[in-house]
Amino acid sequence: MHKSRYELINTYLNKGIIEAYMQEAKEMQTPLCLAQFDFEVDLEDGFFFKNIMTFMQNLIHFAPVLQYKEDTFIILFRHTNLHEAKKRLKNLEHTIRLEFKHELRSIGLTLFDASDTYHVLLNRLERYYTLSRLSLRKKIFFGTIDFDLHENANLTLLLNTIFRKENKVTLHNLYKGMPLQEEAIMAKFEGGVAQLKVASPRISFYEKESFTIIQHDKIPYVIKAKIIKVDPQKSLLVLNRLELLEYSALDRTDIRLLPHKNINAILSYQKIKCFDGVIANISESSVVLHVKMPDIEKLLQKGWLDQEFEIAFQLPTSKGFLTPLNAKANILNIVNETIVLSLQPNSFMKSKLKTYITLLQNRLLVELKQHIRNLI
Repeated sequence: MHKSRYELINTYLNKGIIEAYMQEAKEMQTPLCLAQFDFEVDLEDGFFFKNIMTFMQNLIHFAPVLQYKEDTFIILFRHTNLHEAKKRLKNLEHTIRLEFKHELRSIGLTLFDASDTYHVLLNRLERYYTLSRLSLRKKIFFGTIDFDLHENANLTLLLNTIFRKENKVTLHNLYKGMPLQEEAIMAKFEGGVAQLKVASPRISFYEKESFTIIQHDKIPYVIKAKIIKVDPQKSLLVLNRLELLEYSALDRTDIRLLPHKNINAILSYQKIKCFDGVIANISESSVVLHVKMPDIEKLLQKGWLDQEFEIAFQLPTSKGFLTPLNAKANILNIVNETIVLSLQPNSFMKSKLKTYITLLQNRLLVELKQHIRNLI
């Protein structure tokens, strides 16, 4: 098929830019992720496309966006590991849907490997993008040169190969919603059982935990693992029942914490009260609302899951006062008797939420230090 002069120039331009990013990542030994997505541009309403591109730059931290093939585009996430790139794409897809009522239908993501050529890297990216296009439900498909569950479903074999190649991992846990992380070394992995060396006084903390989350730079998923033994003397953590999680609390764009006292909230639809509940977790952009099961059934029966609501509550201050707040809210998820809501706060509410989250973090840090001191 004959290509126009513009298409040929664009092809060489893209190749030059991507190869430059690949070279830098290889020389500096820094991560580089590429994402491919489609967007059918209506030239009669070009300003709509322009406005989305302007808006999304802040969400992807001003990463370059290249036009690739027809209505597909590539984002270059420089100095960004796979998990962070996945988090930004998830947030991008969700925010574009809320702000512009537009779906980014197909998204593929991969991590550059030092052995990749331009064509190998782009072919791998194209593969995950194609899988996303063929999927009826899943939006983002991802993988790396070492980890591809779509090619090889033997998880134990895949993990064993990767841990032998790179044994550094990061452990993640939550303390009342506050994220904790530890660097660890995969000392041994055999028969689905992992032994990790954790050089930290906080290893005693794991004696009170039933599971932990493992994150590895070469694995696009996080791994939930059951803790079966903690040996503080040997700084050893023994895990089994490793389970891949596509998304977890680590993928949130901000910290969602447990309030230090009950906060009641009212959810309304078109200025009419639906029901009230208690805020179980809160962040600068979302809340988890604990409600009664008949309230959940009411939402489902009326088909309101995709509607816009208003939430109102009073936020405690450091001086013991209550600040009334309200914002538009959308339902992200429903789990048992809890509703996860994304917030659209104004600048005043953002400021109050940020102050409250900082207050909670400081309280939890003091509490956690005392908790660990008691364990040692």
